[in-house]
Amino acid sequence: MAPSLLTLLGQVNGLAPQRSKKSDGTIGDTAHATRASDHNPWVMDGGTGIVTAMDITHDPQGGCDANNLAEAIRQRRDPRVKYVIWNRQIVSSTVSPWTWRAYAGSNPHTKHMHISVRPEKPSYASEENWQGLAV
Repeated sequence: MAPSLLTLLGQVNGLAPQRSKKSDGTIGDTAHATRASDHNPWVMDGGTGIVTAMDITHDPQGGCDANNLAEAIRQRRDPRVKYVIWNRQIVSSTVSPWTWRAYAGSNPHTKHMHISVRPEKPSYASEENWQGLAV
């Protein structure tokens, strides 16, 4: 798992300790393994595969509103971010940078927010805190 995402997860859990983790996810299932997905350990660091994606459950009642989280990440424009998918929208750091666009993938991402970090080591390996988070 990318250390930068573990740092993010730790911060979210600290801000919303009672949140549901029902739709949290890191390493992809067998369906993910059949296609290109940042949930697969495709980034190699030495001989270790690194997963560069994570899903965080949308649970406003438990203190974690994925809309707030996704928007806070978008507004901060953290250079580690590759893209975020939430509620039928996607924002990328490279394609129409930092502008929400329609997302028509098979999973609308309404139960969780997806975040992928860049595959370069300074991005995925950074354990620097994520700034300006709102849940």
